[in-house]
Amino acid sequence: MKTSRISVTEAKQNLGELVKRVAYGEERIALEFRGKPKAALVSWEDFQRLQEPEGGENEILDELREIRSKIASRVGILPEAGETLQEIRQERLNELTSMR
Repeated sequence: MKTSRISVTEAKQNLGELVKRVAYGEERIALEFRGKPKAALVSWEDFQRLQEPEGGENEILDELREIRSKIASRVGILPEAGETLQEIRQERLNELTSMR
């Protein structure tokens, strides 16, 4: 797939044409500001692919949940990581406060 680079100023002047190029011409367009790429125009299909989790991510999360469930069934319910982290932070804060 071809990627073109154009300035933001040029994009403002030719937005309709650029949308057609991206939507129907299998092209991506990098928008540059002061010579550096800052944004991109991509087709709707590309955008939707970007919104999806990376391949296998859902499978990995499902597997981790299953492992957590197996551990919990053997040793009891595990606290959420956020709760544990908050408890550790509070304990550390108490230790530091008592040193003063």
